[in-house]
Amino acid sequence: MSRTDVSFAIVCMVNSTAIDMLTVSDGTNISRKSACARRTDNEVDEREAYMGEFVWPKNVQGYVLSAFFWGYIGSQILGGYLAGRYGGRLVIGFVVLGCAVLTLISPLAATFSVFTFIIARALIGFMQGAIFPAYHAMWSVWAPPLERSLLTGVTYAGAQIGNTAVMPLSGLLCKYGFAGGWPSIFYVIGAAGILWCLLWFFYVSDLPSRSKRISLRELNYIESSLADILASNSKKKRAVPWLEIFKSVPVWAVFCGHFAGDWGGHMMITTLPLFMNDVLGLDFASLGFLTAIPYITYFVCMNLGGFTADKLQKMNVLSTIGIRRLAMIV
Repeated sequence: MSRTDVSFAIVCMVNSTAIDMLTVSDGTNISRKSACARRTDNEVDEREAYMGEFVWPKNVQGYVLSAFFWGYIGSQILGGYLAGRYGGRLVIGFVVLGCAVLTLISPLAATFSVFTFIIARALIGFMQGAIFPAYHAMWSVWAPPLERSLLTGVTYAGAQIGNTAVMPLSGLLCKYGFAGGWPSIFYVIGAAGILWCLLWFFYVSDLPSRSKRISLRELNYIESSLADILASNSKKKRAVPWLEIFKSVPVWAVFCGHFAGDWGGHMMITTLPLFMNDVLGLDFASLGFLTAIPYITYFVCMNLGGFTADKLQKMNVLSTIGIRRLAMIV
């Protein structure tokens, strides 16, 4: 949720009317009122009543929106390393807790200066970059091989539940929330993050054998299906072949595929609220619900993809590498 909260909050934070007047005086843009000819005067008046307090030009808004991802790319490998050394439970729990605290102080950071707000967003991104590598480290000792695609898909799809909820919630908080509207977006999401951490530390264990809530039958099933992996984890750790990894053509092929897919996806979901606000002129409530649609699609497709991958593997229709190639093509 703290990944996408600013995508909507920035719509409420900036005074778009003042920005448009500024750019008109520079001869670089048209006025907000003429940006969408279909909007009536009443619609313009109603929207301008909710204009934010910050006069951040479009390029500065771009810095704010991209700051998360500049931090995000810096901790992917580190997150996997820390999860392997200290366990995914601690890494994910403390990362989400840190993000929640930074989210709570984000309104203060934005009020102080746009630079401190950008730093806060970059730090949130840096910490969140460790989450998914840590999830994979946990699933390596929790997920049976024939269920791994489904369980991994559920994990990634679960992230979209928060994104789906945060968009309409942000729209309502922006217009009706406490503390001036837009700050309540960060306060509610930050408080939800702290509550999530409490539940995480209470229920989650690094290994099936350490869980107090797993049945003996399920424990035996997981440990028997992962006997080789669990046995190797108990032995001395092997050195990571960094040079071979960076020289591997398949590694770079996967990198390029993820780069292209994530760039397109994140570009869309990061800038979609601004586009719908500035170009289409939607009200905040409609804006929140409509921008949640891509996340709902993500949720459905990720669960469906994981289920399909495991089904194909169990039926021996495709090998593991064949399924992965098919997924990349799709």
